[in-house]
Amino acid sequence: MSHFKIDFFELSFLAEATIPPAPIARSTFWKDMIDKHYHNMTPDERSRLFEWMQLNSKFKDQLEKGNKDVVLFYDRYKPDNQYRLFVSLDGYENRIQVFKNEGKYKTHENTSIAEEYITKIEKI
Repeated sequence: MSHFKIDFFELSFLAEATIPPAPIARSTFWKDMIDKHYHNMTPDERSRLFEWMQLNSKFKDQLEKGNKDVVLFYDRYKPDNQYRLFVSLDGYENRIQVFKNEGKYKTHENTSIAEEYITKIEKI
């Protein structure tokens, strides 16, 4: 598959255009904002996008209505909702950066860390 480079502002406009509820193609891009594009941004870009989206009335309306996808985006990008987990499994220790959503520590939309493996939690 070909990859295309766009700048941060173009990405921000695309995110704004795909605020749920949206058709399936837009929904796919929205989920990529959480699982893929988040990791390609600097902390400053993430923070700016978080602030930008909160200025959008559709985003605010869907957040207030509890739209699951919008809440997920909000939780993923909220600077004060980022954590570093220390996890232990079969004698191996690892650190994982996560966000909290629906009471779970998540790395992606559908991936969370089971609490029994968490040995320490640090707010980033």
